[in-house]
Amino acid sequence: MFDRQTDRQTDRQAYYDILRFFATFAVMILHIAADNWYGTDIHSFEWNISNFYDSIVRWGVPVFTMISGALFLSGNQPIERIYKKNISRIITAFLFWSLFYASISFVRGAGIKSALDAFINGHYHMWFLFMIVGLYMVIPFLRLIVKDNSLMKYFLILAFIFAIVIPEIISVTGIVNDKYSSFMQGIIDKVSLNFVLGYTIYFILGYYFSRKDISRKFSILIYALGIVGFSSTVIFTAVATRYQGKPSELFFGNFTVNVFLEAVCIFVFCKNVFSKIKFSEKAKGIIFLLSKYSFGAYLIHPFVISVLKYLGLNTLTFNSLLAVPIIGVIVFCGSFLISGILNHIPILNKYIV
Repeated sequence: MFDRQTDRQTDRQAYYDILRFFATFAVMILHIAADNWYGTDIHSFEWNISNFYDSIVRWGVPVFTMISGALFLSGNQPIERIYKKNISRIITAFLFWSLFYASISFVRGAGIKSALDAFINGHYHMWFLFMIVGLYMVIPFLRLIVKDNSLMKYFLILAFIFAIVIPEIISVTGIVNDKYSSFMQGIIDKVSLNFVLGYTIYFILGYYFSRKDISRKFSILIYALGIVGFSSTVIFTAVATRYQGKPSELFFGNFTVNVFLEAVCIFVFCKNVFSKIKFSEKAKGIIFLLSKYSFGAYLIHPFVISVLKYLGLNTLTFNSLLAVPIIGVIVFCGSFLISGILNHIPILNKYIV
């Protein structure tokens, strides 16, 4: 997600850092827009605006995973080094920030048991740390897959079918008829094709697109499908919500076809655009610095959001169309400022950000 393999690699692609920067902002917008998504009248202007913003940034986590895959699967770091440097860093960061958020929860009146549960499970945005550690642990196996181009494509095809397409068909069918949905799910469970399930599809896909020479025609197709993905997330979520009479997350999942198309579109677009730009050394320094601060900014941003809410600033304070991006910029600047400060404090900069 926020990987520091070396401080500044000579062959480092700037678009990785730019993607990480954009994805961090996307996740912040998602959490801001989602804040009043559940409790607002689904027929109101405010809900529709929240739904719009929430829908168009769903690609954040998949793109984070694609960046990690592009970096790690193309590297040759031994698994021992990954454990000692990357996994250990994520664990120490989790322990620190989980304690931080659990302590805030306790101070606000949560009981000891609730605070302990919060510490063990982590704050709502920290689930990603568990997942990325799991991917890091199987990197040696995934490297064997990506070494064989045919095998890699076969894996991606199976993963797309069984991790994304079929589950979405089952979910959509469940809206109309639970019986058919349960029957289909039972069949898939019997197949037990767990090997290609989960975030490995995005991890390997990041490597695939980072290495693939993408033609103009293929890029245009990806962009067109991306537009379909963005549009369908907004529209289908609104339709499903009206149908169910309550906010529906059916098309918000990271393993839906629409979000998959969003993520691929953003990754390929940034690669095509930013990999061709000759950045000055000063620009490279700024881009690298923002990328370096992204991990800490991601970890601290829910706290910044909660502080703003405490001060009375949320997406319903004024026109939601403006409130979401304005609050997003404030949260972004505040989070990166705090992360920048922590990155200059010895010891803390090595273990918690």
